[in-house]
Amino acid sequence: MDRTIRISAAAKINLTLDITGKRSDGYHDLRSIMQSVSIFDCVTLEENSSGKLTLECNVQGVPCDERNIAAKCARAFYGETDIVFEGLHITIEKNIPMQAGLAGGSADGAAVLWGLNELYGSPLPKDRLTAAGAKVGADIPFCLTGGTVLCEGIGEILTKLPDITPCFFVIVKPDIGISTAEAYGAVDKAGMSFAPSTDKALEAIGDLDSLCKCLHNDFEQALAIPELNILTARLKGFEGCLGACMSGSGSAVFAVFSDSSSAEKCAAAMSEEYAFAQVAQPAAGCRRF
Repeated sequence: MDRTIRISAAAKINLTLDITGKRSDGYHDLRSIMQSVSIFDCVTLEENSSGKLTLECNVQGVPCDERNIAAKCARAFYGETDIVFEGLHITIEKNIPMQAGLAGGSADGAAVLWGLNELYGSPLPKDRLTAAGAKVGADIPFCLTGGTVLCEGIGEILTKLPDITPCFFVIVKPDIGISTAEAYGAVDKAGMSFAPSTDKALEAIGDLDSLCKCLHNDFEQALAIPELNILTARLKGFEGCLGACMSGSGSAVFAVFSDSSSAEKCAAAMSEEYAFAQVAQPAAGCRRF
């Protein structure tokens, strides 16, 4: 009998992002405080007996074949279990913008892993599920965990942190997109001589004002893209803004507010110029829709 499950896949922002070194395998080590936010893709998994893995998405440009992280995560799940693959259709309804540093693809992949584990009665404990995700993408372990998390290594070493103070994020995505490879290339060129910020932010995790003084992203400094620098400065200038920073490898920038009214005013003003300008709040990880 065919079964279906719908999962919410939360976007993430990086409250801090320190790149601490480059490994012999070409990957980079980092220390980052990541935060799930209430902008969600919807991932639907439909079991069938077609013998095929098929995928569809509502956004043009998203690969709807084995190149998609969601498809790779499905293959990873079946590879980690003794479950016989009979057929699966994945539908992705995207609300998280692409090339934004918001982990949209990784969130979809995590939702597939989490959803399949739910469908089959949790054959994989969390550590094995997370390890399977880490083989596909560095942000997937965080997206499986959700909430407020210290991520280290290439993103696979996770330490759950206390929830941050309730607040509101205004997330703005300019038209420009930045590839992860481009961002890391800029870091390598800059020599990675950045002042670390994560330790100070960890000390401030329970105090929103203090935490917002620690917002930092090494990619932002390394890329030094004028449009993003101007956008960040504009966000900081809005009444009630406690701090602003680029997320991940960009190009989305977020601002933090303690009250919804100020956040809504900021988002309304930004939406006059940018196609994506939304208010979000801290959120958890994968959940049933």
